[in-house]
Amino acid sequence: MRAGAIMSRIHGFIKNTLSHIEWVQINDVVHEVISLTHGEAEKQRVSVQTRLEESLPAIQGDRVQLQQVMMNLTINAIEAMGTVDRERTLTISSDRDDSGDLVIKVCDSGPRFCPEVAERLFESLYTTKMAGLGMGLSICRSIVEAHQGKLHATANSPFGSVFLFNLPVHASDISDRQ
Repeated sequence: MRAGAIMSRIHGFIKNTLSHIEWVQINDVVHEVISLTHGEAEKQRVSVQTRLEESLPAIQGDRVQLQQVMMNLTINAIEAMGTVDRERTLTISSDRDDSGDLVIKVCDSGPRFCPEVAERLFESLYTTKMAGLGMGLSICRSIVEAHQGKLHATANSPFGSVFLFNLPVHASDISDRQ
């Protein structure tokens, strides 16, 4: 119950407070996180690939919080692949969807998760890791939602997982949330 109360406070903070809104190039955020996680990817023998659309517009957001989302998704993917005996590939891509929103995908070649697990991945205190706390993905979803986006998970083909989130290019009231 105490952990649940802590999570509720963290979620409330994130949902109601974007502390530093600025114009952010999402590809810069991706490159920064790749640089920060390079050592761990090398240690786990993970090949990191990018497919970044170069002409993406800047968005308004909290750069540090968006870095936290990318960091968590990237580290989770690297850790998930640590248990497989096949090529370990992490692919991070950025693009725009049909509505014009930015779409960022983090795809790995680790183990697949079943659809029942996908439903629960973003719940507070739910984890599939032996040493996990069940807070990272829940916080990521709160950050993305505070930026008026959505975070989803699906199975990758033929192996692994895909975590994708979208961010609106023209968030109508994001600057009002400071």
